[in-house]
Amino acid sequence: MTPWSVALVLALLCGTACAEVPSVEWRDLSDRDLSPQGKAALAIEPERWRHAESTHFVYHYGDAKQADTVWAHSEVYYGWIKEIFGVPEDAWTKKAHLFVFDREEDWKAFKQRVGEGEFAEAFTTGWELFIYRNPFWLAPQKTLAHELTHVIAFRFLEGPLPLFLNEGFAEFMGYRAIVPKGGGSEYDLRVVQLVDPDRWVPLEELASTKTYPGDRIEDFYRESELFARFLILQNPPADRFYKLLRAVSGGTAFDRALEEVYGVTPEELEPRFRTFATGQKTPPKS
Repeated sequence: MTPWSVALVLALLCGTACAEVPSVEWRDLSDRDLSPQGKAALAIEPERWRHAESTHFVYHYGDAKQADTVWAHSEVYYGWIKEIFGVPEDAWTKKAHLFVFDREEDWKAFKQRVGEGEFAEAFTTGWELFIYRNPFWLAPQKTLAHELTHVIAFRFLEGPLPLFLNEGFAEFMGYRAIVPKGGGSEYDLRVVQLVDPDRWVPLEELASTKTYPGDRIEDFYRESELFARFLILQNPPADRFYKLLRAVSGGTAFDRALEEVYGVTPEELEPRFRTFATGQKTPPKS
């Protein structure tokens, strides 16, 4: 079992068995710098909010039992990403703020106030994560890891990522969080569905996607995740992936960044990626 898997097993056990999330008074938090959305969140039933903090996160919650999963796993996921990125020291001292809603009516009121989509169960704004922790949410680790990846990656990057890299990496981390439940190591694909060859999206088209393709959203997430998985696990060392993300978040075009970091063009890489993602070899050109 890898160190990542060991850490997650301990976190899974701790999530339900450990002591209640430790409460800290607002005035005693080391970081109280909030965005307008964060301030709007705390304005919803302000007397219910309690607070806690760990090394890299500040937590805001109403029900400690509903917040324990977020408390138990956030630093674990942070450590995973820092390890993948190969970052020895985190230069940032600012903490990310995580808001855990546990009542549907409060969550709806908050989304309406900040203009977020009706069906969103979580969203991020740079340093902050807002998430609805449904009391009947039996397996929150995948969603939590996905959303936290957006916040944690933001900490280590220079700017926004192309949509497919942003969501693909978040999905990769989401699957990594449920690996023990899937019965395999992080190198297995048993918990991940491959792409139907008939629904394949060429890498150039995938990389140029600017908005979520409503009619093919599931295909988009699946292929994007497999691309991140392919680069991280099949093209070591993993910190090359971080170099790619840093380059594109700093303004370098994806095709140029890919060639600089991995030494291949998208056209050269696609046959190998397609075989990995579909399980079928690329048919020879006629």
